[in-house]
Order: sequence, then structure tokens, then C-alpha cells
Amino acid sequence: MDAGKALRMKRIFREDGKTLIIAMDRGGRGKDVPGLERPLETIRKVAEGGADAILVNPGIVMRFHEAIPRDLGIIMSIPMNPLYVELAARLGVHGVKTTFFGSLEDEELRKLGPLAIACQDWGIPFLAEIVPQDENGRLEPQAVKAAARMAAELGADFVKTAYPGSPQEFSEVVAKTFIPVVVLGGPKMDRDEEVLRTAKIVMETGGAGLCFGRNVFQHRNPQAMTRALVRIVHEKASIEEALKELG
Repeated sequence: MDAGKALRMKRIFREDGKTLIIAMDRGGRGKDVPGLERPLETIRKVAEGGADAILVNPGIVMRFHEAIPRDLGIIMSIPMNPLYVELAARLGVHGVKTTFFGSLEDEELRKLGPLAIACQDWGIPFLAEIVPQDENGRLEPQAVKAAARMAAELGADFVKTAYPGSPQEFSEVVAKTFIPVVVLGGPKMDRDEEVLRTAKIVMETGGAGLCFGRNVFQHRNPQAMTRALVRIVHEKASIEEALKELG
């Protein structure tokens, strides 16, 4: 890994090789997203909670760059277009992320190769989000391993994907993937214990971290939930210990 990528990766991953990323890029999908009405306020809350990085859209970086806390890693969500990698470099962010949900046979995934080359040229870490789904939009757990390996083979520096459903299956995903694997949080969960249990399983079975969104920024106390997840990701806290952060 060249100096540019290595220095930027240090802003995303701590010395233990783990990361907690708060995904806040849903507002770019043309929907009203509760919890993101005042993005800078939410960014400050998760930063105070100890998040390592945030995942945001280009407009957030352009508008709020001066106010974003200085120690917070910034990953910018971009289309599958290499031109956006140059924009990311000019904006000074620490990584870029593309999103794909669907069949692993989709031609759209071929665009990952040129994106990876552009990221290499500009020294920008590349997070590829690949979530295999069937024609009805349902997760295909058996394909998560192939999705993660595809991201690695096509040049991503780390991959974001779904938890396949069991610790054994996820440990196999990690074992077959030669880049760090972070897990998305998915739909809003009903109970704090569910969120923390998922986090604990991911970290205990080899995950490099979490990329949680709604389960943090839509929480009644985003700062406290961030702290609870930090304890699991970086301190190997138990679920019971992490719950104490939530009062």
C-alpha cells in the first residue's frame, strides 16, 4: 500500500486494525431520513461518542468540511464513476465507498475494477459495499462469501457487506477474504441488546469492524450508542458492559 492510502487508512482504522464507521449517506437516496435532518449535529454526537469515521455524501463534505471534528475519518459515498475519485482527493477525504445491492452476475460490478485503479492512482482507500440479493431484494446469505471475495479480487481495500446469519458462516467469509471485512447494520433494530449482540458476534468472529447507520443515528442517544459500540469494537467489552453506556 502506498503512502497516500496508508496515511488515510490510519484515519479510518485504529492501531488495533479495527474500526467503527457511522453510515450517514442515506440522505442521498431521495428519501426523508429521520436522524439526519441536521447532519452536522449528528456528526458531532457520534464523534463525541468515539466513532472512528463517518460515511457521508459529497454535499456534506463540501458544506460542513470546516466544522467536521478534525480527528474523524471521512469516507465519501460515490457513484461507480472513477471521476469522483479525483473529487474525493481534492476534497481531502480519507476514503471512498461505492454501493451495490443485487446479483453478483450484474454487469454493474465490472465498474469496480476501473474504480480501484483510480483509487490507486490518487492514493484513496476504496471501500466496496457489495450485498448479494435475489430478484425480490432479499439477502442471499450463501453468496456473501463470494461477494466479499469479489471486492478483494477487484481491488477494494476493504469491503462492507451483510452479516450472513451465523457466526460460522461469517467466520468463513473472513477466512476467504484477504482484505478487512466490515458489516453493515441493516434495518433499525427494536432493542439495544440486538444491536450490541450483532456487533459482538461480528467482532468475535473476525470482523474488522462495523459500518452502522440507522441503529446509531436514529437511536434516542446516538452519542451513547456510539460509545457502547466503541467498547465492543476496540475494548472487547461484553454486551452487559456495553449496555452500561446506554444508562
